Formats: sequence, C-alpha cells, structure tokens
Amino acid sequence: RKVDKIKEHNYFFRMGKYQQWLIDRIKNDPHFILPASRKNEVLGFLEKPLGDLCISRPKSRLAWGIPLPFDEDYVTYVWFDALINYISIHGSLDDIRASGFWPADHNMVGKDILTTHAVYWSTMLKAIGLEPPKNIFAHGWWTVNGQKMSKSLQNVVEPNQLIDQFGVDVIRYFLLREVPFGQDGDFSHKALIGRLNSDLANNLGNLLNRTVNMMEKYFAGVVPTPATNGPEDKALTEKSGEVIAEVRILYNELAYNKILQKIWELVDTTNQYIVKTGPWNLAKTDEGKEQLKTVMYNCAESLRVLGILLNPFMPQSTESMMKQLGVETPIEEQGMSSINDWGGLKPGSQMQKAKQLFPRIEDKQAAKILTELSSPKEEKKDNGNQITIDEFMKVELRTGKVLEAEKVKKSKKLIQLKVDIGTETRQVLAGISESYEPEDLVGRTVIIVANLKPAKLMGIESQGMVLAASNDGNIILAGFDQEPGQGVQVR
Repeated sequence: RKVDKIKEHNYFFRMGKYQQWLIDRIKNDPHFILPASRKNEVLGFLEKPLGDLCISRPKSRLAWGIPLPFDEDYVTYVWFDALINYISIHGSLDDIRASGFWPADHNMVGKDILTTHAVYWSTMLKAIGLEPPKNIFAHGWWTVNGQKMSKSLQNVVEPNQLIDQFGVDVIRYFLLREVPFGQDGDFSHKALIGRLNSDLANNLGNLLNRTVNMMEKYFAGVVPTPATNGPEDKALTEKSGEVIAEVRILYNELAYNKILQKIWELVDTTNQYIVKTGPWNLAKTDEGKEQLKTVMYNCAESLRVLGILLNPFMPQSTESMMKQLGVETPIEEQGMSSINDWGGLKPGSQMQKAKQLFPRIEDKQAAKILTELSSPKEEKKDNGNQITIDEFMKVELRTGKVLEAEKVKKSKKLIQLKVDIGTETRQVLAGISESYEPEDLVGRTVIIVANLKPAKLMGIESQGMVLAASNDGNIILAGFDQEPGQGVQVR
C-alpha cells in the first residue's frame, strides 16, 4: 500500500520536562515498578531523551474520538484519553484529591503496556499535581506446554472447561502458586493435576479430614478447651505467628506464589505436629487425654488461621472449611485481625463433617482427563493463500450500473455510489476518489461483491464492494469490452 506523508498541526504534552523526576522516582522507590526486571526495562527506555507526546488528532482526518475540551476541531489521542479514565470518575482535581482513592495502591497492567503507564501516565499525573500510583505492577503471559496459545495450534485453554472439571478454587490456586506473579508462566494440565493432588488433596485436604474425623472420634465433634501447653504446642503457635507476619509483608509485593509457599509451611508444620504428638496414642491414657484436648484444639485453630490466610485465593473452599470447623462467622467479618493472636476458635463449637474438599485424582482418572483436555493437537498445514472452488463460489460477483456518484465529505478517497444491480439499487462506498471524478462514473458498468456484509465507513453504510486494480496508487476499475447489462453474475 502506498505510504502517504502528511503534515498537520496538533497539540503536544511536554513529557520530557518530567524525565529526570521520573528517573529519580523509579530509582529511589524500589516498589514503584515491579517486578524488578520491569523497572530496569523502564529505566532503559528513559536512557534516551523523552520527546513531546502528541495528544490530539485533527477531526478533518479522524472524525471519531473524544473532542478536546479546549478545541472542538481536535479529538484526543486514545492513550491520553484512556489513562485519564483511572481518575476522571471522581470528578475535578479537588474531588480526586478528596476521594481517598488516589493515589492507588497498585496499578495492574500487562507487560506489553508498561511504558504507557510507567512513563506517559506518571508524567501526566506529575504535570497536574497528582501523585502517581504507589505501585505499577506488570504481569506476564501464559503459554501452554511451552507454546504460545494459538487457534491454529488448537491449544487455547478454555477456563470454563477447567472450572467444570476441577472447580474454580483449584484453578485460582494453581495459577497463583505455579509461577511467580509478574513472570511468564507455562500452563499444563498435568502440572495442574499434580498440584491438586500434592498440595490440596494430600496436604491441606488431608489435614482438614483427619482433624474433623479425630475430633468426631475423640470429642463427638465438639472443639475442646485446651488443657496443657508443651514445646510442640509452642512451636506450632510460633510458626503461625511467623507465617502471618511474613504473609502481610509479601502482600505488599504482590508475591502471591511466595505467600502460598509460606502458608504451606504452616500446613506442613500442622501435619508434622499431629505426627509428633500422636493423638491416637494420647487417647489411651487419662494423662494423654488432657494433652489430647490441646492437640485437637490447636489443629482446629491452625485450620481456622489457614482458612483466613487462604480466603483471597480460594474463597469457596475456605468458607467450606469454616463450616466444617463449626465457625459460623463469615471470613470477611472475621478479617485478618482475628488471627493476630492464637486462640480465636471458640471451644464448644460443633464441627460438621462434609464431603472431601479436594478429592484426589487417581492415575487412571488423571490419564482420562489429560486425554480429553490436553492431547497434543497437530498444527494445521499452511496452504498459503489458496482457496477451494467451493470457497470461491461463495463470493457473489454481479454487474451494476452507476446511477449516481458524489464525494464523501471530509474524506480524501471515498466516493459514494448508487449502483443498479438489476434487482435493486445498492449504496456502495469506493476508495477511488484519487483516480476518478464522480461525474466520470455515472453510467459506467462496474463489478461489485453483492453478498458482502454491509459495513459503515465515515458513518455511511456501504452495501457491497467495487472491484478494481491498484498499481502504485493508480486505481483502475474492473470492466468489460462489451456491455453485459445489470445484475449479471460474474464468474
């Protein structure tokens, strides 16, 4: 296609004026842009001088868009307008400052639009006297079995299908646990089943099941009052406090996989606590039965703490955990403050046995699921631009006589035609104004694509397409050496 060089007047934002301020802000605030690799990427971009940013397009060339409030002859450059939407919902600058919503704690963006947010948006905010977001976090992309998702490869992961098979909480857990947030990740159904079995079924799920079952066996499902306090108990409560403190810090870094790793330290410690204390042995003596009260209470309390810590990741599953523990207060009402101190679970609560929260997927079942969901698809063979005769015959080409022709206002190329195709008169827009004058087209026989879906150009509906050849910008309409008449099919 021929490249048209144009020169036009526009409005600009003097972005370079704030370049050094932005560099200093990024270097002095390690949390401003995360992950660190993305911070380095932006600093690399800022090594070159920032030019002025064009923030407008003249309506004479681009009719659609948001008009500039100070000049109705121009519309706003789409990124300049789009970024403002983050704050414009609150109203004026004074309203924004008073809203309490700005600066945002986190501005989450895809890694491919980091520059527009870290550079354009930050300097725009500085220019109007507002702080940038406290953190701009660029997340990565998912691949499938090492390959980019592609329709041609037929390897696109359908989330609803996964949810039907595994449940939404399992998918949420896997996606946030498997890959450090911010990096690109590789998805595989095999890895998903592995996580479900090892982390959720064998570890967390097993801890919940054995605790509920032993509570039912030894205390009729009623949470006992703790009676003793030994070194194993202290180690468990200290691990809980350590995990809670570390999780609070990691949330500020959006380090979700590290948060889950840390939470699983408490899961592991609680499972080890059961093994070390041996409730099945404690139940054999009167002295042991006193310690058993403490052991079973601590297991249940640890599960309550785990339920609150895991709720942002697995909301449905953790609410189910609370019901099994006999805790009626919703997790949202309990809040993180309820786990500041050990012992929030009320003795006397009645546990409720329920179906297994995370059923294990056995090998035979896993093989069947993998066959259904992740069988390797053969890449479709590329036949270039060839089409079959059947595909070609779908295109309905017909002759038509031009009855009227006029140039489209504010367009350099479009001519609006009224074309008689025998059975009806069609309105067709053609980009031929640089090669034909409207008056030269009236009475001429042309070929149009008659079954093309109507489309709007410059706000005018076009009900077909005129066939023409283009040679270095010179357009020549397709025609005949004899007059064929109107509405004749062309093959």
